[in-house]
Amino acid sequence: MTVLVAAASRHGGTAGIAERIGIDLGERGVAVEVKKLDEVADLGGYEAFILGSGIYFGNWLKQARRFLDEHAAELAARPTWLFASASIVGDPPVSDDPNALRAGLAEKLVERTHAREHKLFAGKLVSSKLGLVEQVPVRMARGREGDWRDMDAVDEWAAVIASELQPERVA
Repeated sequence: MTVLVAAASRHGGTAGIAERIGIDLGERGVAVEVKKLDEVADLGGYEAFILGSGIYFGNWLKQARRFLDEHAAELAARPTWLFASASIVGDPPVSDDPNALRAGLAEKLVERTHAREHKLFAGKLVSSKLGLVEQVPVRMARGREGDWRDMDAVDEWAAVIASELQPERVA
């Protein structure tokens, strides 16, 4: 079984989560390929999917939403998990920030792809990487500079997925 782990990431934070998931799955004996979402053209060689996106203005990135729309039937036919990295507000920012995603977005994505779960992780903010258009809303929301990703939580989630993909193996 080969699992595709792919993410749309504007500044690398979400890509880092995808890479970590790939490492975790590989360490648990799962054959995995980690790619940028825009490098994926064909899903035929994969038996399962873990797909993610950075969240901007409460939504998945446009390229990620388009990918899910184009491949919804294929994703629905095989085990699929979705994740996003979002929250950069709060003291400290938390993974379960109810305001990080537009209302109903996770449910809509899960329904469209028949994903087993949509997991939300806190994000990473490096202000120097932001363009002018991104800086204004980040300042207005009082985004906090730093890496708020909880890699222990990423590891735990990947372990659960590995056990679902290989139920006969002990994670």
